[in-house]
Amino acid sequence: MKGISEREWVILSKHVKPERAVVESSGYIKAQLLANRQASHDALKSHLKDLLPPYDIPNIRRAVELVADYVRKGRRIVLFGDYDADGITGTAILYQILKSAGSKVLPLLPSRKKGYGLTKELAIKIGRYADLLITVDNGTNAVEELSLLKIPVIVLDHHNPSDRLPPAIIVNPKLDSNGLKEFKGLSSSGLAFYLSVLLKRELELDLDVREYLHLACIGTVADVMPMNFLNRIIVSNGIRLLNHILKGGHGTPGLRLLMERSGMREVSSRDVAFYIAPRLNAPGRVAKPYTSLKLLIERDEKRASELVERIHQLNQFRKHLSQNAFEEALRQSQAQKDENLVVVKLEDWAGGVAGIVAGKLSSLLEKPTVVLAIGKEHTIASSRAPEGIDLYQTIKPISHLFLRWGGHPSAVGFAIESQKIELFERLARELFSNAQIMESKLYIDMPIPLSKIDRSLYNLIGELEPYGEGFPEPVFVSELLELRLLEHGVDRMVLKAGDFIVVSWESSTNKRLKFPIKGKRVAYQIDRRGFKRITLVDVEV
Repeated sequence: MKGISEREWVILSKHVKPERAVVESSGYIKAQLLANRQASHDALKSHLKDLLPPYDIPNIRRAVELVADYVRKGRRIVLFGDYDADGITGTAILYQILKSAGSKVLPLLPSRKKGYGLTKELAIKIGRYADLLITVDNGTNAVEELSLLKIPVIVLDHHNPSDRLPPAIIVNPKLDSNGLKEFKGLSSSGLAFYLSVLLKRELELDLDVREYLHLACIGTVADVMPMNFLNRIIVSNGIRLLNHILKGGHGTPGLRLLMERSGMREVSSRDVAFYIAPRLNAPGRVAKPYTSLKLLIERDEKRASELVERIHQLNQFRKHLSQNAFEEALRQSQAQKDENLVVVKLEDWAGGVAGIVAGKLSSLLEKPTVVLAIGKEHTIASSRAPEGIDLYQTIKPISHLFLRWGGHPSAVGFAIESQKIELFERLARELFSNAQIMESKLYIDMPIPLSKIDRSLYNLIGELEPYGEGFPEPVFVSELLELRLLEHGVDRMVLKAGDFIVVSWESSTNKRLKFPIKGKRVAYQIDRRGFKRITLVDVEV
């Protein structure tokens, strides 16, 4: 069975059978969902007391001792974060705990126009002011930049290390090839949370570091980290705190006002991924990311409200910019139908949305995609790849061409001299010419007719929260349906199936839908905003 997305449907309940004991104790649907994810019921536990102790994270003890020493001596500390949600939230965690300790701390966030990570010019400026530099969500591959500094440096990062490492105390779980798998799945904000736990103890601070869990949760979900045992604890407790904040708790009003402005009534992992994180990312994409950092730490209600309105305006502009860039990228991709790698060249105004465009285009074409925002001298690039292709390792052999770079198997960002673009494109196409592109599949948990969706099923889906990488939201297949069109927008289509509202957010799927649709099964997810709403995933051919 195939859908109009051209993905083959694989119904897992036909191939995976849950244990009888789990079915008897938890019910068939819950048992099947857990079996499909190769998870036990114990894996759903989210008690903070079960957090793994951090001492196996490479160099974290040395980092804590150095930071504590510089705080006690009243030395100047600079935090250099990244412009995305993980870097911003990680910076916010460390800024708040260092400020609480009485530290002289200055947070800095880069502009996307300058590209990912430290530049040599900024490294020199920081070296003239600071006594200690802590990089957050960057720095692992900043060998030349950090070599210019004569002050100690701590790198708090989760990006893949290259063959050469900078002269710094590098707190990165991926440095230890034999380390615990759970630690390797930590985001930089998760590392910042762990560092704050140890700093509280070392400096004997009278504060509750659990109040930073919502920030670690946002960074973890935004960076699509694996929802393993460790991250499940961080995200579960972070979502509880976000719901507490939404009800008026906590001392910083910014996130509450942001969530209210987004129309939230209850927070789920999907809300973090699709509503909170994109809004925190928006200022860094089209202006300066410091607006989002300020929102997270602002304690004055009036100023926080002004920041929320500013972020809303920037997010609207980001959507407009993204759409224009995507349309041009799609036009360029038409001439590359036979290529294994799609390379799109946009003007430098598109630098802030290059990652969004690359992700959208890669998903649509099911090919690795590089989007270049070309400047006069330097070019910023974002690349994305579908599941099954390790983008980082494939592109690594030509990383010597880059001024700066970093990333993961499915996402890589880099800066390059504009004059080297032609050489990069030629070499990159050679590297990807042998890369196998696997046939895309849609994994569906089990058939559940819409008539069987009720409050108990809705609540059961909520019990399995949080969802994320490696523990996806359940997907079901319906009975034969008739779908009527209610609303057709640029990125959203609203349909009706009986008593149910059906919303589709996938523009590539929406373009393929032809009405009237009668006698077709749909793959769907239950919308957490009401059990009479479902999200369309695919429609059978």
